[in-house]
Amino acid sequence: MGKYLLMSLGSRGDMEPFLAKGEELIEQGHEVAFCMPAQFESLSKEVSPNFYPMTADFLALMDDPEVKKITGQIGSGWSRLKTIIKLLSSTKPIQQQLIRDQQEAHKSFKADEIIYHIKCVYPVIAALRFNAKVSLLSPVPCLLHPVDHEPAIGFGKPKYPWWNRLTYSIANYALINQALLGYGNPVLKEWNERPLEKKEVRSFLLEELPIEFAISEELFPRPQNWPKQVIVTQFRERNKTKQWKPSDELLTFLENNPEPLYVGFGSMINGKPKEVGRIIIETCSELNQPVLINTSWGGIELDELLPDHVFAVSNIPYDWLFGKVKAVVHHGGSGTTHSALRFKKQQLIIPHIADQYLWNRLIHKAGYGPIGFPIKEFNKSRFKQSLQELLS
Repeated sequence: MGKYLLMSLGSRGDMEPFLAKGEELIEQGHEVAFCMPAQFESLSKEVSPNFYPMTADFLALMDDPEVKKITGQIGSGWSRLKTIIKLLSSTKPIQQQLIRDQQEAHKSFKADEIIYHIKCVYPVIAALRFNAKVSLLSPVPCLLHPVDHEPAIGFGKPKYPWWNRLTYSIANYALINQALLGYGNPVLKEWNERPLEKKEVRSFLLEELPIEFAISEELFPRPQNWPKQVIVTQFRERNKTKQWKPSDELLTFLENNPEPLYVGFGSMINGKPKEVGRIIIETCSELNQPVLINTSWGGIELDELLPDHVFAVSNIPYDWLFGKVKAVVHHGGSGTTHSALRFKKQQLIIPHIADQYLWNRLIHKAGYGPIGFPIKEFNKSRFKQSLQELLS
């Protein structure tokens, strides 16, 4: 049996597909290790004792006020773009340390194959300079290979097919030049290795790299023009109830309020979390709808004293909860979207950034909920109207 190193970078939602993949590989008899931000050590050890940390500085960026402006859609689009450009430069030392951490994990574990998240730079270096076997695992489509009907992630709504295809060229140019060459080549110089070249990197990503999109084909069927090494499988979700038990208070709330609404924004934040919390409670009260609110990373703030029809949590397994709720209101992360889809629940997505706008469109198109609105447009009138449509 083989040794697999699963390497992911991002928030909790970026870790879960890799943890689920790891569980699957272990059940098949393989040895598995995880390389993730240091903050996720205890989480990853729920699956495997083999853990190699990346610097905690990357995830700590989520608390930076400038980053919060981006994730919370605070300020104008132009001001957020200037912030992104500034961060690309200022975070370069952190990005390069991530590459070193990833290489250390590879060397220490002596993996037969690296399965990686697209935010990780080292696996491309490992494949092109150290002859490593690597494959990309993604819970989000529309990354590298063009799709006529959808633009690359981060380019807004679909437009003409020619424009949609062009966005992939722009995104790939940025990925190759900024991340892989810009962050990777200085580290390769430290290691006395030949720098990566644009042409070889582009050829590897688009023509050679095996890619698995762990997503629902019901929402996103595999485009026929994709190369054969790019596949769409299915969304994976591990059994998180092994490490979690519901409180007596939660069980009592669900007994007294069967089929409540679920509202949660995961790791996303916004510019008015207290107002968002107040509007959710007031609206659900007016609609006589019990609600379970996940405050998570702070995108929703609540008072300590809550009405009887409201219950607050900060962490709860969706595979335990979603079979018990009436509908789901969320930010549109791939994990939450697929978890609700698994239980055939209606969804209202309030997207914050990136792929969340894509899932908003796909869920609506598939008939699983009304089209949502961006978090920056959140107000009581808009939310109440959308919630009434969802619940009906």
